Amino acid sequence: MMRTGPAVSVVVPLYNKERHVARAIQSVLNQAFGDFELVVVNDGSTDGSVEAAKTLKDPRIRLVHREHVNSGGGHAARNLGIAESRADLIAFLDADDEWLPEHLGTIKRLAEEYPECGAYASAYAVVAPDGRRWIHVCDGIPAFPWEGIIPNYFRSAPTYPVWTSAVAVPRRVFHSVGLFPVGVSQGGDIDMWCRIALKYPICSCTQVEAVYHTEADNRVCVLNSPLSEYGHVKVIRDALRTGLIPPEQQRDACEFIAFGQLEIAGRNISAGYPRHARRLLLSCRGTRRYAHAWRRLMLQTMLPPGWPARLKAARDAMRNRAGKESESVCVS
Repeated sequence: MMRTGPAVSVVVPLYNKERHVARAIQSVLNQAFGDFELVVVNDGSTDGSVEAAKTLKDPRIRLVHREHVNSGGGHAARNLGIAESRADLIAFLDADDEWLPEHLGTIKRLAEEYPECGAYASAYAVVAPDGRRWIHVCDGIPAFPWEGIIPNYFRSAPTYPVWTSAVAVPRRVFHSVGLFPVGVSQGGDIDMWCRIALKYPICSCTQVEAVYHTEADNRVCVLNSPLSEYGHVKVIRDALRTGLIPPEQQRDACEFIAFGQLEIAGRNISAGYPRHARRLLLSCRGTRRYAHAWRRLMLQTMLPPGWPARLKAARDAMRNRAGKESESVCVS
């Protein structure tokens, strides 16, 4: 049956990204590969995000509004975008990130060369709040220049090999593994990529084709309550228990779990929830690869309440004192 729609559908969930969404959309319109549709899913934005998106005129852009706004997190908006899209290959971009001009062309070429894969990802650069910029490097992926099937997806920690704004997934894969988990604010994308990796090979390349803006507004980072473990932890544990993961990859899968637990434990400690952090740490106390980090975090859970704020205050005071002493020397 002949395909009548675009070659690629691009899904952009949008919630209160007024300052950044035009940049994201423009980066899609700037793609050298032009056979795409762009589905922007407004998730109940209360700022000027929709108006900012509408400033860019192109027949390939479609704006969709969710009925149950901002419920279920950004993943519900992505799921609606998948349902509304028409292409067999679906790419994702967050409204505060951007693509370089060759991203879609690279992804489409990988999909044609490795049709058996369940996801296609490119490398990306990271921009920090202080303006620093670096290239994300993943342990499980060979050094630049390289492209192909990731040898062992779970060997990637202490980083994750797939990032949501630099990946595309064939529609058939969602029919097989399901959609993004709704109502999960932390780690739902990691859960998605792990479910795919358990059933399909993952293709990647080391060419930087996207930019992750950690300095953007409204990033999900402030904790008002303790975080429980990532959803992918249960997914991998179930796979280990049922034998879905080959024996030669099981140790790496366990360390992949440990990395996720340590990451969430560290965030709980910083937010003032040491007991929740300790519980997570005890669940991965057998880690070998991250034994040093495990001991350091466990020690931090035993320190007096409020120690992160006190430590920050002490560091700030030392910097201020050093600055005043430097000014005094200059004046004299």
